[in-house]
Amino acid sequence: AGLRRPAAGRRARRLEKALATPKRPMVAIVGGSKVSTKLDVLNALSEKCDQLIVGGGIANTFIAAAGYNVGNSLHEADLVGQAKELMSRVEIPLPTDVVVATEFSESAEAVVKPVDQVGDDEMILDIGPDTAGRLAGLLKDAGTILWNGPVGVFEIDQFGHGTEALSRAIAESNGFSIAGGGDTLAAIDKYGIGERVSYISTGGGAFLEYVEGKTLPAVKALEDAAKR
Repeated sequence: AGLRRPAAGRRARRLEKALATPKRPMVAIVGGSKVSTKLDVLNALSEKCDQLIVGGGIANTFIAAAGYNVGNSLHEADLVGQAKELMSRVEIPLPTDVVVATEFSESAEAVVKPVDQVGDDEMILDIGPDTAGRLAGLLKDAGTILWNGPVGVFEIDQFGHGTEALSRAIAESNGFSIAGGGDTLAAIDKYGIGERVSYISTGGGAFLEYVEGKTLPAVKALEDAAKR
């Protein structure tokens, strides 16, 4: 164990350096179902990132804020104002095409549509292939990548192509990549890219606190160990 601690301390220092003086461009991905649970993170990242990619239900709120119909999609209408404010502060590349379905199930038929053609009875469950390609390009060119959350319902294969495309782009990027959060770890496992991510944090909420600029007890302990 004595041998591992300095190595762990070095990893913690690399992480801290990547967050304190990130190589540019810095691109963050924040996915998940609700803006409300990640508002602090989105606000903090809007001041640090060059591009902020949003995914999942969070993206639907931003799509609504851009004036598009999101149909039956999970979104928070009361946070559209906050989303607009964030879009005025940082570049948030929104989907131009999306994958929709009329039901949320493993047997649901996935249909790719332009973002401005979502029907009232449809749910947005993934980003479309054009959007995935555009965002993958941003990630491949990034100096630093911060990844928390999938961009679609990747547990159901027909709604996982966006998350898979971004996962592969992160794996192929030469930038320093930091990933954390339960759903993110599940996606990393599903697409087998664990060895290609620079730093994987197993603590979801703790990882987000670190991203917000709060120090983690575990990272502090590693840093102290490295100094001994």
